Amino acid sequence: MRQVTVRSKTLFITEASAKESIHAGVELVGCDLRVCSKIYPPAPDRVVNPGIPEHRISLHIANQDYLERRLDGEKLLFAPTGPGVFNFIPAYREVESLWLAEVELLSIYLPPALLERTAVESSDRVPQTIELIDRFIIHDPFLEQLAYAFKAELEGGNPTDHLYLESLQTVLAGHLLRHHCSVKIADTDMTGGLPKSKLRQVIDYIQSNLDREISLAQLARMAQVSTHHFGKLFKQSMGFTPHQYVLKCRVEQAKKLLAKKQLSFAQISQELGFCDQSHFINVFRRYTTLTPRQYRNNL
Repeated sequence: MRQVTVRSKTLFITEASAKESIHAGVELVGCDLRVCSKIYPPAPDRVVNPGIPEHRISLHIANQDYLERRLDGEKLLFAPTGPGVFNFIPAYREVESLWLAEVELLSIYLPPALLERTAVESSDRVPQTIELIDRFIIHDPFLEQLAYAFKAELEGGNPTDHLYLESLQTVLAGHLLRHHCSVKIADTDMTGGLPKSKLRQVIDYIQSNLDREISLAQLARMAQVSTHHFGKLFKQSMGFTPHQYVLKCRVEQAKKLLAKKQLSFAQISQELGFCDQSHFINVFRRYTTLTPRQYRNNL
């Protein structure tokens, strides 16, 4: 067993310093949550951070380490930690921690109101209080996939695709409610897809607004269902998630515009609502195996 020398001195971090630390690193802002990737040098002594008004879910990305943690002065927890391990710090909980090596963390910050709203949308029976469990050194393969999807957005270098982030956020909130809250929230059973009239309305709207930013919440309102359920019902009807379907429509329209050789790739990208030209090229290649230039040259 690894021996660890426990340091007695404690560093107290002011609320302003805590916020500065939280906002450091590479940050992705989208929807109701924030995602931040940061490398933390070893702590010289114990560090105490005041509670913040958001739940914090941190995934250990790189390097092995040893972690000690205490919330609100309660029992001290300690264990080895490494890549693939999660720690949850619920909102407003003061956290005292000590780590010994440089580590890279991907942290997702979400407001309690997001879980509360998702619970109301997804279940017929909702408790008065939705509490995130203060997990310490746990593995969750599905949550890890979601975290890496957010990480890919951080590293992609493209402007934020809000429809995609809204979809990830909805799946994340639902997963937390089912597996990591004090009272498990079960989904209301909804099958059979969207009513044909509502589906037609949604499809017509998407195809008429490919040049604009399309919101998941907006599509859900149009279908008169919750954001939480819309993605599932849409996929049951179409075989694609809303985000996949929007990209597919944009690619199909791009094929028509590529026949107009006077249009540049940048113009087509802008006309079809892609984040930028690079995003257009990457999506087009993913769906067709060809770059826009290769596709145009084959016409």
